[in-house]
Amino acid sequence: MRQIGLNSNEIMKEIRDIRKADIQWPFVFNSICSEPLHIGVEAFIKGLDTNLGDNRIFKGTAKVESKVIELLKEVFHGPDMVGNIVSGGTEANFLALQVAKKMRPEVEKPEILFTETTHYSVLKAIEFMGLKYKIVETDENFSMDISDLIHKIGKDTIAIVVNAGSSELGCIDPIEQIAEIARENKIYLHVDAATGGFIIPFAKKLGYSLPEFDFSIDGVSSITVDPHKYGLAPIPAGGILFKNKDIQNYLTFNSYFYGTQAHTTLSGTRGGASVLAVYAILEYLGMEGFIQITKKNYESTEYLIERLEQLGYTLVCTPQLNIVTFYVDNAHNLMNQLETKGFIVSVSRRFKNALRIVINNHLNIDLIDKFVEMLITIDVKETSQ
Repeated sequence: MRQIGLNSNEIMKEIRDIRKADIQWPFVFNSICSEPLHIGVEAFIKGLDTNLGDNRIFKGTAKVESKVIELLKEVFHGPDMVGNIVSGGTEANFLALQVAKKMRPEVEKPEILFTETTHYSVLKAIEFMGLKYKIVETDENFSMDISDLIHKIGKDTIAIVVNAGSSELGCIDPIEQIAEIARENKIYLHVDAATGGFIIPFAKKLGYSLPEFDFSIDGVSSITVDPHKYGLAPIPAGGILFKNKDIQNYLTFNSYFYGTQAHTTLSGTRGGASVLAVYAILEYLGMEGFIQITKKNYESTEYLIERLEQLGYTLVCTPQLNIVTFYVDNAHNLMNQLETKGFIVSVSRRFKNALRIVINNHLNIDLIDKFVEMLITIDVKETSQ
């Protein structure tokens, strides 16, 4: 640390210079997160000094979190739903699996079932908690295979984690069928909707035929959603939602101090800025605003698919959400070449011969055209070498 500090202008100039090395959003084609809405940023700044871990000081901000959950009840069909805004999908998945574990104290070697398309945060949680797991096979659509799920359920199975939009491919598991199996076997069912939570409800209103995934399904115990993805909130803003208070009560951690509420999240000191940002965006956009953004994203996704197929590229699967993955030669090298031209795409370690493109609010058809033209230029050079 410096003995004598710099003046604020010098520091901010350095920060501006540092940010110049970051890729600008119009060139980001791999991120499920997007540029946050301005009203969310404004609200976030208003809450920078808040701490939801102390409800005696920040009474107003604490009430806003309850308002957020109330607004989301209609979206996720949870009349008795409770929850919190947390740091992200990883924390939300941790919390859900902790509840599943605490609900079954008699199981000595608790086991979790999920597919290889499930987000790696689930494996993080399993390692931290000392849980066992089995990987359930996927079908031709990269969704959970029902027959293999039934085969792998055992006496130590305490939870099944399903995807409402995998982060690699955007695939949705057959959650209604899985919920029925979970109910019959008295198994906790957690839905990871970090990717699809702020897409599916609005896409269905536009007429897209997508599976149900939320608390309208009997048997769903908890849902992960991420407002900082397709909810367009500033990072960090994840969400953990429980069907009712009885389930969430397994997470209760009492404070040492009188007057401070019991905590139901990993973080004790928990900034309220994210809560204010999410609330502002939900109120600003409303249902219709989210529907229009979703409409634009699907139109852009369909346009990208059309262009790729015209050029002879083959999709890994038919996208259900706004993630397009297509086969190419030398995918990893092509990804690096695109990055040298300023375009950021991704290649999954499991789909090494395919490029993954994510369509989000910061992209449009003009930007997609620019990307495709650059892809053609680079890919032709790659295949001719």
